Amino acid sequence: MRNVTAKGTVASPRSNVWAVLADYPNVVDWNEAVKESYAIGDAVQGVGAQRQVNVGAKGSIRNRETVTEWTPEARMVIAVDQIQKQPIKQATMTFTLSDGGATTPFTMSYDYEPKGGPLSLIYGPILDRLLHKGFSAFIADLGPATQARTTD
Repeated sequence: MRNVTAKGTVASPRSNVWAVLADYPNVVDWNEAVKESYAIGDAVQGVGAQRQVNVGAKGSIRNRETVTEWTPEARMVIAVDQIQKQPIKQATMTFTLSDGGATTPFTMSYDYEPKGGPLSLIYGPILDRLLHKGFSAFIADLGPATQARTTD
């Protein structure tokens, strides 16, 4: 298992950050890397909520994700159940929000098992860097999304 962690501070209170994350199926509305996202089934929040997320230049990388832990304004854990067109077998993504008053310290941790057996020892560090870049962009996109929600 490999881990990639990205951290940042979102210039918005924790309740606003959580409100954006809790709009679980609609990540496409604010994350520039996502080309399409939608709910799978009736649950759109809480443990068991599922979504399809398509990323990449043409949305060709497809992930089905399920919430496995939901602690409002503190932590969300997501199992990436199905991963298509990526060298990853399985993954778990964890969002952790801390209280910073007017700002929110935010951590995104991604535990994953790469495909490829021994070859993953070679390309694993490259994949780590690419994932970290994407997760840092996720955090950067989260800030304006929380501020937009405040003014709605």
